Amino acid sequence: MKAKIAPRKEIVLLYQSEKIEGSDRLFALLTQMQIPYKEVAPSELGQTTGTLAGYRSDPQEETAVQPQTPAMAMGGLAGKRLDQLLNAMRQQQIDLPVKMVITQHNERWPFGTLIEEVGREHQLFVAMERLQRLCKRAQQVEGFDPILIKRAQDALSRMRSEQEAPTREELEGLSDQLESLLG
Repeated sequence: MKAKIAPRKEIVLLYQSEKIEGSDRLFALLTQMQIPYKEVAPSELGQTTGTLAGYRSDPQEETAVQPQTPAMAMGGLAGKRLDQLLNAMRQQQIDLPVKMVITQHNERWPFGTLIEEVGREHQLFVAMERLQRLCKRAQQVEGFDPILIKRAQDALSRMRSEQEAPTREELEGLSDQLESLLG
């Protein structure tokens, strides 16, 4: 007999909603989709994500990380329901780069720390995409510096391997070099 896992209640945690481009449309969308939401205050950032979502009860950390970026954490949403929300946000041009799904792993993290970590991952991903675009452009230019292209490709391959991943600063530095030579 298979064990059944009870679905979690749906909730969206929002941080710095006043800075979200299209926040009025986001609130209307959440209301229309009947997804409850909670605006997280800076004083609550030391609480675990699971506590804020109502999934668990953990003590609050004394010193909380204070992220400077708006964020949204989605709990209890999966499959079609999650896709509907994200697609509707895209269609309504609700700009929010730091979005995350609450998982059993990250629900134990203090919310401020989780926002910071996901924000860093997002910045690294954006830097990687920029370097990929510039590397492709450089490969199409006859006689372009093959050593620089190779360095860029090596950094990108380290993103996908078990080697030490490049830092955002390394990716941005390579991108800046490529961009300056591409003009």
